[in-house]
Amino acid sequence: MLETLKRTALPGNHAPAAVNTLSDRALLAGWRTGLSILNLRGNAEDPAFRNAVLRALKLELPVQPCSSVADHLYRLVWVGPDDWFVVGPKDQASAIEATLRGELAGTHHAVTDVSGGYTVLHLSGRPVREVLAQGCPLDLHPRVFKPGSSAGSLFFKASMWLWQTDVAPTYEVLVRSSFMGYFWLMLERSTQECGLVTRRFQ
Repeated sequence: MLETLKRTALPGNHAPAAVNTLSDRALLAGWRTGLSILNLRGNAEDPAFRNAVLRALKLELPVQPCSSVADHLYRLVWVGPDDWFVVGPKDQASAIEATLRGELAGTHHAVTDVSGGYTVLHLSGRPVREVLAQGCPLDLHPRVFKPGSSAGSLFFKASMWLWQTDVAPTYEVLVRSSFMGYFWLMLERSTQECGLVTRRFQ
């Protein structure tokens, strides 16, 4: 994986910090471009709908507000009572859509490929909560926001959908493609003290 480091002068220093020191305390970030992203609509109270999604994706549909589930292939993100994001492997949107439509036939549903309008950003590292807090009003304290939690919010003026993937913590952020440049600019400005390591993620 390609990795670059923004070397930032730390308070009281006249020269950039050593790479190993900075990377130990820096935010790690990288776009996961090309993922398959679909919007799924349907009646969560209909067992036929939930079972069809389970057959198609081998994952139980999350029906609790602000939750998500995942395995090695897919992540399902609750967006509303009848609304979910399906995030899957690169360049598989058409196949995922066809599988969902096949299993959901006969139920009230809608499946839309929105891959061209969104992308996903990986965020991790020791300062990740503090960096997000500079522009995001969500309470990300581990007592409140845990692995599997998800929520829609803002990062400064950019709308986003955020979920936590592990206890490290690691987050993924779903961002409209049109906001990618602005989001990254604000991320750079928010990491001037801790530093920013960028990496290419699959």
